[in-house]
Amino acid sequence: MGRPRTFMILLAAAAAAAVLIRHRRGAATGHKVPGGTLIGDAVAYDQVSRLLAGSLYGRIAADVAAAAPPGARVLEVGCGPGRLAIRLARQHGLDVTGLDLDPAMIGRARANAAHLGNGYEHRPSFLVGDVAALTFPNRSFDLVISTLSMHHWADPAAGLAEIGRVLRPGGRALIWDFRPSARPFHPHLPDPVQHARGVPLRVVSATPWRWPWSFSLTRRVELIRNGEEPGGEIPQATQLSPRRPSRAGNHDQPS
Repeated sequence: MGRPRTFMILLAAAAAAAVLIRHRRGAATGHKVPGGTLIGDAVAYDQVSRLLAGSLYGRIAADVAAAAPPGARVLEVGCGPGRLAIRLARQHGLDVTGLDLDPAMIGRARANAAHLGNGYEHRPSFLVGDVAALTFPNRSFDLVISTLSMHHWADPAAGLAEIGRVLRPGGRALIWDFRPSARPFHPHLPDPVQHARGVPLRVVSATPWRWPWSFSLTRRVELIRNGEEPGGEIPQATQLSPRRPSRAGNHDQPS
């Protein structure tokens, strides 16, 4: 029993290394645009990430679903090819909006969602956009999530400020990104927790997240709005009438 387990662990580690190397190489060969860095090849990124992201997204989806109140609206920032958003909608029945700076990623995400066919009631929607200039009204979402995306944001503090603006009272932001010990892949970036300083959110917890197997290359950071207490349940989502997104810098005011 020992040899098969060891082999599987080594195989998972090799797959993780391949994804991380490609991820790092994508950051180098991609191109910077206002708002962040585009990976470059959405199809190849999707194919390679699927080798490992299935188990990662499965655990994250379960965590998000456990935190979501009935009828929750969820925003995923940096959704990439949409695998997590699709899983949250299909398996957990959540109302998910996926946002990515890269039009190619959004095109891939929409294509992946279209492959579901017509047998699923809940479908995610996907939009091109910048986390630092969200086009949603204030207090639009119960949860905002992001997975391995923050280190690509051009202005993480501005992104977190916008996340705080669109969170409803009692809402949470859940962000998974590389731990400081994994920073050789991105040595120029500060600790992700440091980005939260001076924004209308505060860090509740920052805990290692196992990925893959027993390796902890990433960290789960939970944030809530300033002035709110941690540990409480998110209020049950309220039904809002549809509203057209406002332009960045001209958002609806809280009621």
